[in-house]
Amino acid sequence: MVEKEHLKKFRLENFQLKSGIKINLDLNYLAFGNLNAEKSNVILFPTRYAGTHLEQGYLIDKDYPINPDDYFIIIPNMFCNGVSSSPSNTSGNYSGPNFPLITVFDNVCAQKKLLNDVFNINELKLVIGWSMGGQQAFQWASYFPDMVKNMISMCGHAKTTDHTFVFLEGVYAALTSDPQWNNGNYERQPEKGKTTMARVWAGWAHGQNWYRNKNYLNDGYKNPSEVLDKLWNKIYYHRDANDLIAMMRTWQEHDISNNEKFNKNISLALNSITAKSILMPGINDLYFPPEDNEIELRDIKNGELRTIPSDFGHYAGAGKTKSDLDFINKAITDLLTN
Repeated sequence: MVEKEHLKKFRLENFQLKSGIKINLDLNYLAFGNLNAEKSNVILFPTRYAGTHLEQGYLIDKDYPINPDDYFIIIPNMFCNGVSSSPSNTSGNYSGPNFPLITVFDNVCAQKKLLNDVFNINELKLVIGWSMGGQQAFQWASYFPDMVKNMISMCGHAKTTDHTFVFLEGVYAALTSDPQWNNGNYERQPEKGKTTMARVWAGWAHGQNWYRNKNYLNDGYKNPSEVLDKLWNKIYYHRDANDLIAMMRTWQEHDISNNEKFNKNISLALNSITAKSILMPGINDLYFPPEDNEIELRDIKNGELRTIPSDFGHYAGAGKTKSDLDFINKAITDLLTN
């Protein structure tokens, strides 16, 4: 269904980033479904790390709670993902490694401008996202609480933890170890570095249970070596290396309280969330563990923890199995029918 929708472009002229830099940006997005007269049935579903609108269809179907017949669905592509403005598709002074840091906060402010300027939308029935999409959901619900009625963050944080920061430095070092890297000024894509990065990531993304219970057999892989060779070795080849780095830096900088409204007071930022919120970590997620969401929920007035009982680690939020998908859709239903 998502694949059939027409990608649209929203041009942001002289957009001021949180860093103070002013830049022209393109926010490319999908918008489809039925918008009611009150414009009160809007669902915002931002993308994740290295993902695009094309990977968002797993939660959208006429038989699912996010049904285009009932809701108006907007899928904004996160900056630096190669679809919206990114190092790889920007020319001039900000091309390649010179592209500025774009924060989760910047992404959300650009999305709000899209909603206001193009659709005159002032209310979101639901903001939902997985991984970095979940970070954007947190930012929306905290910074624009009057707009967000319901929020689901799947395998996401309100603030990147020290542990996750260190993990990302490891995959950054792996990617940039390629001799082709040349500080981002490569003549050819550093594919060996992407392979090394992916092999580092492979031990984190699925987690121990997926390997311990040999879930890879269900996906057609005979052993862990085949998982690396057939799944992970080339998984990032279709992504630009500078884009991958830029998204890492967005992730590392993420903190919903790091702005003038909250002045790095994370408790204040979490307390500002008025939306009915469900935090959905994967029980075996290695870089978004349930314990971190439990700590965040102490300051969320109307929040609930629903840990996905999945063997898929971080990919619990991707609905890779019917049971995972059913668990996620049950939470969505509970919010949308409230």
